[in-house]
Amino acid sequence: MINPASLVEKNLRSAVKAAEMIRHGETTSLTLTQQCIDRIKEVDPQINAVVIPLFEQALEAARRLDELAEQGKYLGPLHGVPVTVKECFFVADTDCCLGVDGLTNRQSEEDGIMVQRLKDAGAVVLGKTNIPQMMLWHECVNPVYGRTLNPWNLERTPGGSSGGEAAILAAGGSYLGLGNDLGGSLRVPAHFTGIFSLKPTNGLLTRRGSRGNFRGMEAMLAQPGPMGHCVADLECMLKVMIGELKEVNSLEQSPVALQEIPDSVAGMRIGIVEDDGFFKPSPGIQRSIREAADYLETQGAIVETFEIPAAEMMFRLYVAAMSADGGFQARYVLRGSRLHSSFRKLILATRIPGWFRSTIAGLLKLCGQNYQAVMVGAGRGLSAKHYWLLIDAINQYRRKFIRAFEKQKLDVILSPCFALPAMCHDDGIDLLPAGSHAMLQNLVGGPGGMIPWSVVQDDEESDRETSRDGVVKKAISTETDSAGLPLGVQVSGLPWQEHRVLAVMRELERGIPG
Repeated sequence: MINPASLVEKNLRSAVKAAEMIRHGETTSLTLTQQCIDRIKEVDPQINAVVIPLFEQALEAARRLDELAEQGKYLGPLHGVPVTVKECFFVADTDCCLGVDGLTNRQSEEDGIMVQRLKDAGAVVLGKTNIPQMMLWHECVNPVYGRTLNPWNLERTPGGSSGGEAAILAAGGSYLGLGNDLGGSLRVPAHFTGIFSLKPTNGLLTRRGSRGNFRGMEAMLAQPGPMGHCVADLECMLKVMIGELKEVNSLEQSPVALQEIPDSVAGMRIGIVEDDGFFKPSPGIQRSIREAADYLETQGAIVETFEIPAAEMMFRLYVAAMSADGGFQARYVLRGSRLHSSFRKLILATRIPGWFRSTIAGLLKLCGQNYQAVMVGAGRGLSAKHYWLLIDAINQYRRKFIRAFEKQKLDVILSPCFALPAMCHDDGIDLLPAGSHAMLQNLVGGPGGMIPWSVVQDDEESDRETSRDGVVKKAISTETDSAGLPLGVQVSGLPWQEHRVLAVMRELERGIPG
């Protein structure tokens, strides 16, 4: 264990504060960059988070930025601040292979849009961080780069797919991280490692400049987003990533600026979701939601219970959209490449014929394997006509969710993003259903942010009833010996409501216990 909580306090200030210190002459970019490099070299042999180090380039960039600062010139709000970037984003002269052998040794010719905007704002890129193979589950392991470990407990995963980013931020090696999110990939790692993150509204930020895992899959949109040590850093980085409106291509990005963030939550209506009825969260996670809600009430917010409409149906729709091509693209990209053993199970499952899936799902249910039955039954290749029907069903669900949200006149909801604390290694495929809370926001398209709130207490590891269901057994195994692991609270809203989500996150940050 690396004790991330004390490291961040002692070794790292916020990115916004670091930039202010550079402007005021209290430090230099070279000093901060060297400190981060030293920290990465210290912890990375244990956690394997930064898989493509760019230390010499970072030091050179820091020197150039310091020369500008000496002349009173500053590129932007992140001038001189060291950051890290998820492996899937294009950074000039580096691989972008998603942990797939067949995509290695194809270095990017130039920086992608998000990376370029960060550099234009003065950020110094320290290196690229690890991901799951093909970015398809909440782990961080692949045959190319190996496994990333959670600095809170090396026997646990930092999550995925932005797990390398979360791990190095939690270990005190970077000020900001660039990740993306298609099914909780920003929020789940933040929850597992005790940091902050924000998934923007689907379509707010362009996906150009990164390697996607599914070409042409538009039912849900992977969104780039910030990860960091405080809400102010997320706000700053999000504004940088949005860029100037004159840069917006209407075919790639909606022309929407970040609205003014309210200064207070007084009068805001907050919906509380302790359990979506599909996968029960661990006791400490439910406690954290209640505590966060109680705190917001003391600040004048109006808090009431909110029920996620048809949570199992939502999960089925998500799985159906992600597997609508019958696994064709994944198998095509992975041909001739090594497969991680756990990931192999997911790929093999894509080969189950559609006509046979209902039978297998029925047998699994008879054997008490309810969650596996749901996944097998929902994940099948679809014809064009059935895909259109799926999109119609997704749109109907979105409208149903929005009606329920607006009926209670809510501004945001508080919920888990994952039903468990950080998982044991190689359990991510089996425990995909525990991510239903995170997948909801990918399906409906709204923003979702994570606040680190608490840790698992000694007396609240698990209250889950024993079961024949292998997924439930894995959940109990995850909860066992989980005391001390971080727990987060998700704040989410309807599309284009980042300002409300960030306002609540600001307030919760002030109320984090201890």
